[in-house]
Amino acid sequence: MCEVNVKFDHLVHFTSNPKETQVAFQKLGFNTIKGGNHTNWGTRNCLCYFHNLGYIEWIGFTDFEIAKTSDNILIQQIVNDSAFGEGFSTMAFRTNDISALQKKLRQKDYETIGPFDGNRIREDGSILSWSMLFLKEKSDDQVRYPFFIQWGHADEIRKTEMKALWQHKNGEPSISYISFAVQNVQKTILQYCRLFDIDQNASRNGHDEFGDFTEIPISNISIHLYRKALESSTLNGSNRPLCCGIAGVTDEKESTINVQGAIYKIQKRHP
Repeated sequence: MCEVNVKFDHLVHFTSNPKETQVAFQKLGFNTIKGGNHTNWGTRNCLCYFHNLGYIEWIGFTDFEIAKTSDNILIQQIVNDSAFGEGFSTMAFRTNDISALQKKLRQKDYETIGPFDGNRIREDGSILSWSMLFLKEKSDDQVRYPFFIQWGHADEIRKTEMKALWQHKNGEPSISYISFAVQNVQKTILQYCRLFDIDQNASRNGHDEFGDFTEIPISNISIHLYRKALESSTLNGSNRPLCCGIAGVTDEKESTINVQGAIYKIQKRHP
């Protein structure tokens, strides 16, 4: 977005047991923390932060009946996703001015939902607050739109407060890309480029163990788009993210893991 500051914020991974996923990452040398309970939403989470304030959120239910009646779009998505099993649900980009961002999106004919305010009490008793903005999806969209979030404090303040959270034993990791499998790669490229004001010529082709993909740089990460594979393939096609690349770990920690329905590819260097 032009004047509005937009950066990748976090990836949401739905799991029946956030603590279990947290422990799996701890064994790989990641520093992870218990997030907290969202009493009004019937959910709880655990978190893994990185130096650019990006993070992974492992979220699960504490009360499914409460979650089913929530008017929070994110919780509605997770409830719907739960019918198809664990795995990544969606991703979020943070902004410094959610009202200005909403205005800009509406000018481009996106239908917005929100903003909605949220908060939770940290273990030290302090209150963490935020505001979330969603986009209404269209039937022909290739992937789920990300949502947007504005935190109660500026990035500079949050970096000072949270510096200890991204001190990892396995190096200096951060999320480098998030991948999707889609029916129409070119149409999806246009979808992302329009949303984030990106030149289509910025995309490039690549290849890895999952096959050929097109990479789109967005903010401080990249999106990898694979052509939808056969149902028997690992990348079986979904509007949900399929793989998360984490770069910057020490040599001996490189691995690809499949944990609670989600694939994480952990690498030494950024692509």
